[in-house]
Amino acid sequence: MDTLYTFGPSVLGLVVALTIALYCWNRLRIASVILVGWITISLAVGQIPFFQGFPDWQEADFWGFNIFGTLAFAPAGILLIASLRVRRVKVALDKIPTSAFVATQAYRFGGAFLIAAYLRGELPAEIGLVSGILDVIVATTAILLALYLRGNESRAPRLVMAWAILALADFAWASTMLSLSFLGVLELTPAPVMMGNPPLLIISLFALPFGIFVSVYLMLRLRSESSEKIALSVRI
Repeated sequence: MDTLYTFGPSVLGLVVALTIALYCWNRLRIASVILVGWITISLAVGQIPFFQGFPDWQEADFWGFNIFGTLAFAPAGILLIASLRVRRVKVALDKIPTSAFVATQAYRFGGAFLIAAYLRGELPAEIGLVSGILDVIVATTAILLALYLRGNESRAPRLVMAWAILALADFAWASTMLSLSFLGVLELTPAPVMMGNPPLLIISLFALPFGIFVSVYLMLRLRSESSEKIALSVRI
């Protein structure tokens, strides 16, 4: 079990990145290259502990926290900007069915590693247990929703929107708990320092920003499609 916990998050991230890269190869080759490069860098950086103290925060963790936050959220912003501003990227993404985007979040079964960290006493219940369970719920519903959408991608837009909001709420909860703990507003035992250390760091470097991108992109896509339908109905 120790071996699975130590290497599991990295192996899962690698398998997911390569699978998505293969899917994108004939659709947007540059995306495949970026994904492979991203997971490679994430795996390398993911071996470096950002926080030195356990089970409590240390004064020296200030810079590590800021770098950790930047690496965890900046990629999502870059991807969203590219999807909205780079025409080639936008056209390619428009051709990918909603069900495929939803299906990518099946990797959030990796939340089981957060639960394992909680059981090992390395994460507080507020993150290890709550976020771990939410991740598993998001992953399970992602598979069911992706299967439901196959054959009619435009059906149940409200259901897709609700799922995307749940997926984002999961990340928002974990991020809020970690930040409040670091700032001393909320006392968690142990402090969630392991979210910024191996083996869980890969989750924050790859799974989190990619998941944020997928959820926000789907919400923007559904909003755009809804606006187009309203405009068309008005013209008619």
